[in-house]
Amino acid sequence: MADQQLRDFGRNVGSWFRTFPRNFPRYVTERLPIIKWLPRYQRAWAVRDIIAGVTVGLIVVPQGMSYAKVAGLPVQHGLYSAYIGAIFYCFMGTSKDLTIGPTAVISLVTGELVADLAEKMTPPEVAAMSCLIVGVFTMLLGVFRLGIILDFFPTTVLVGYTTGAAATIVIQQIPKWLGVPNINNRSPVYNIIITMFQAIKTLSWLDLVFGLVAMFILVSIGLAVDRWGRGRFSIQLIKISRFFFVTVLATALSYAVNQDLPLDGKGQPIYRLSILKKVPSGLPPPAAGTLPAELVSEVAPKLAAIALATILEHIAIGKAFARRNRYQIDSNQELLTLGLANVTASFFGAYAVTGSFSRSAVKFQCGVKTPFAGFITGALVLLAIFFLTPLFFYIPDAALSAVIMVAVSTLISPPSVFYQFFKINLWDFLSSQVALWVTIFVSVETGIAAGVGFSLVVLLFRVARPNFHVLRQLKNRPDVFIDASVDSNLETVPAPHGILVFRIEESTTFPNTETFKTWVVEEAYKYTRFG
Repeated sequence: MADQQLRDFGRNVGSWFRTFPRNFPRYVTERLPIIKWLPRYQRAWAVRDIIAGVTVGLIVVPQGMSYAKVAGLPVQHGLYSAYIGAIFYCFMGTSKDLTIGPTAVISLVTGELVADLAEKMTPPEVAAMSCLIVGVFTMLLGVFRLGIILDFFPTTVLVGYTTGAAATIVIQQIPKWLGVPNINNRSPVYNIIITMFQAIKTLSWLDLVFGLVAMFILVSIGLAVDRWGRGRFSIQLIKISRFFFVTVLATALSYAVNQDLPLDGKGQPIYRLSILKKVPSGLPPPAAGTLPAELVSEVAPKLAAIALATILEHIAIGKAFARRNRYQIDSNQELLTLGLANVTASFFGAYAVTGSFSRSAVKFQCGVKTPFAGFITGALVLLAIFFLTPLFFYIPDAALSAVIMVAVSTLISPPSVFYQFFKINLWDFLSSQVALWVTIFVSVETGIAAGVGFSLVVLLFRVARPNFHVLRQLKNRPDVFIDASVDSNLETVPAPHGILVFRIEESTTFPNTETFKTWVVEEAYKYTRFG
């Protein structure tokens, strides 16, 4: 048998090499989907694509800078991540709705990694290193078509750790939002809350006003549009662009407040509230990320968490929009695209990128027709990097914190979702709770590992101890056997004497063979007369 399998494998490899020259054009077309849709591009599609691209661009500029702060990086690195992913996906992506860029969960885990390596590597070096390694790992999964491993990560775990990560980000941003200085937002969430209350007397009232007003405007616009703007795209556009408009308004007010500033002993201005200050313009010179050998064991868990979160988030979002719009995505091609995008981005100051649910939803609402919208988004971000960075100087940190909190709040699943898990399956509900609470009180990578580990233990237990059901004949249909315990309204009769008809909920494998034999013998004894 083994020799035959080796011979078959050898023939398949030989056949692949012989047919490669003939199949090369088809291979290139599969790897670059733009070759398929670009020749069929219609002028009518351009308007929708441009609207979607510009709208997402207006969102991703403030979001990118905000998420970079979550990742512990200078804000310009969020912009570097935003343009590369968006442009790259235009050429290789298989979903018209999906947009790649910085996201909340990836930013949180990257921030934890930056904090862990603070004394050994600079934040940009950590970002480049993690982006490169995650990209290579993801790309290899796509090349070897190993997307099947994603089936071992339940949706309930994804919902649990995403909710936990979003809640953690919200808690981390509260001190900046309220203007409480000198709070280490990389410490555990309970420590952040305790320290914040201890230092509440030192808060800046001006920062507090900017944060509360920004939050009030963002939430009010969202609630008003949800109530009175359903089904009207022109009104929905107001909600979609609110992050951009609030950032612009807060920046203008901050500029007005910070005029005629007093000077400190060194002649430097003393700003009246916490602001971004100088943001470099232009692109950084290309540089490769490196990982010192002595740090491999230290960073491996965090890098694994970033890679898993990147892949799971991207594929889950892509499949969700594909189902909604009735088309299919190629999971392996998506992994290859995501991997190449991250590898390329790592040379240009970016950190790990993946599909963004909120921005992909915006593209969908704008009626996007093709991935060309991503090119428009990337071009708009590049325009901001080269020409608009001087305007970012006076952006208030409190307003950016409000933007982050409102943006990530959409990732927090309400209790009704977890209640549905509870009603459907207790074990799935427990796996979501393990991922949720471990993520909040420990870390994201531990939350993912705990949730997946719990689900795998449950899966193995189900295989080792499956449920068995004795079937009975329908009285009027002797050729049909059913589980009478499930449907007791139908009239049934036992199987003929000497025959045991049953159903097992799992395949018979070595972990459950003994259980299977024991159950069959016990059932047979119930219907056996001795003597």
